[in-house]
Amino acid sequence: MPQNGIIYRVLIASPSDCVKERTSIPEIIYSWNSVHSLHTGIILEPVMWETHVIPELGNRPQEIINKQIVDSCDFLIGAFWTRIGTETGGYVSGTAEEIDRLRNQEKNIFLYFSSAPVVPESINQEQYAALIEYKKSLRGQGITFDYSNIGEFREMLQRHISSLMASITKNTDSFEQNASSDGGNSEVEMFKSQIEAYLRKYEAEWSAERDSEPHNIEDAQYIISSYLDDLLDYRSQIVSDPENELIPIISEATKLMKELGRHRLYVDGGASFREFWNKGDSVIELLKGLPVALSK
Repeated sequence: MPQNGIIYRVLIASPSDCVKERTSIPEIIYSWNSVHSLHTGIILEPVMWETHVIPELGNRPQEIINKQIVDSCDFLIGAFWTRIGTETGGYVSGTAEEIDRLRNQEKNIFLYFSSAPVVPESINQEQYAALIEYKKSLRGQGITFDYSNIGEFREMLQRHISSLMASITKNTDSFEQNASSDGGNSEVEMFKSQIEAYLRKYEAEWSAERDSEPHNIEDAQYIISSYLDDLLDYRSQIVSDPENELIPIISEATKLMKELGRHRLYVDGGASFREFWNKGDSVIELLKGLPVALSK
């Protein structure tokens, strides 16, 4: 049955170096939606310039972005690592302008600063110095959070979104009933939703590559490498595994994925080729045990 709902638009603001963050934030938002939208009637919409801005002339670029997407957003999630971004005319960067614009409208601002390791030679020193100054300028104006890796960021943001939405929906009867009946398991459900989405995408890409030509394993190894990084991020979010089911699954899958990344083909009538794909299939089947364990 169709139902009425409320849409909250969430602006994702960051300089270009926060690639993983710009991928993770929408995933976490969609996970919240999958767990809570039906019973709350609330949908969170992640908004990014690359998906929501359309071509337009007649003003400075950031002002066009402000008009098209920034001013219509209800929250902002911002992340920084080594760059502050591109100066816009009046502001040190577009990200800083977006933050200040929504803050002046008294909207919720979540800001995060990464301390993840970086190759020193890759840092633009002017950008980094400007970022440090910007971070200092925020002192006394509110609370920001630091994180050391993308897994910590995902866990932190998931918790903060859950807390914000609980405060927004606290007067909604259906939400309160769900909150009291699930025993505080909404974060587990969000995590389960993220794992399920991860598995669907992984299996789809793996299956598509297996059926493609020419027959080789280089592209498949690239897929494995990408999804191994994501799996390790998920592992870093697990702070408790009372039944000792989640961590053993991830540990075994990690081991197999690393072996696949080192796999070599030999002139053996295709035996080593078949071994690669069969072992890759077994990894996906193994990982399918994670949502099952999270449902217990």
